[in-house]
Amino acid sequence: QGNDQSMRKRRRKKRYFLRAMLFLLAAALVAAGFYLYPAWRAAKALQDKMGLPYGSFEMELELDREELSQGQEKMLGTLARLTGIQEEAMYRLSIRGKIQEDKAHLKIYPDGRTEPLVELYLGNDTNVINETMLYNAIRTNLTEQFGLLKFLMPAQEETLYISLEQVEQLFGIDLSGLHGFDLSALTRKIRAEEYFLVLAVMSRERQGERYRFALDTGQAGLGFEVQAGTGYEAVGIELEVPDLPKALAHGRKLSSLLGSWKPGEELKIVKSFSMALTWSEDGTITIPTNLVDQGTIETISGIRAWIQETFG
Repeated sequence: QGNDQSMRKRRRKKRYFLRAMLFLLAAALVAAGFYLYPAWRAAKALQDKMGLPYGSFEMELELDREELSQGQEKMLGTLARLTGIQEEAMYRLSIRGKIQEDKAHLKIYPDGRTEPLVELYLGNDTNVINETMLYNAIRTNLTEQFGLLKFLMPAQEETLYISLEQVEQLFGIDLSGLHGFDLSALTRKIRAEEYFLVLAVMSRERQGERYRFALDTGQAGLGFEVQAGTGYEAVGIELEVPDLPKALAHGRKLSSLLGSWKPGEELKIVKSFSMALTWSEDGTITIPTNLVDQGTIETISGIRAWIQETFG
């Protein structure tokens, strides 16, 4: 009888222990649910926002001069001499623009400039550059050096555009790598589950009605900002990669295990970059069709050839 009582006591202790463990597990799951709930709501908000067709971004990047092709380096050097901008400034660029599904509108600022030097529209079928903006920048610089050119290069008032083929003629270079530019990588839809897996391991800070999620991997810094309030609405994404070659090397090691991510070779010319992306409900991009006449292109390319032959 004593043994039976002892066994019953042990069974009761086990039941109490199991109940306590189940209670603690349930409490932990509830606590985890409360903690992760904002991350899941934020992931859903990010998925919804990425479904919108319009977005704006600002980017800072530095080009790796040693990785540029001869044609790319020649174009930047020629552009620097024609516009009077320091050549080193051409390798540190600020880019501001908008994205609409398969189109992009970009303005490019060399380091230290408050006005854009290049404006371009990119699409899967058509790519054009603001010729008037570039022409007037070149004209201003050259006419200050060579007064006679004022008669050969009249100022342009009407905004006209040129195709990539005309840019190739203008600078005497090959830009075949930019033809058929594909924006599909920028517009790939990301599911809420994918966002959640990232947000769940990120640090989180609440600032008033906004959540800021952040993650620093050593090779890159990633941040998401989400408006909370009565509902959840994604505000924007920030990405910073201070050493892109190192980050890409790390990515290739991961891709050998995951068999998925394959960074493009064209990224090797970028040394570092940072980007902030926000969304909007509207902002339709229309690629211009008013192209400059071929005579103007031939005039500028002739002047460019003369300067190169005369002054090296």
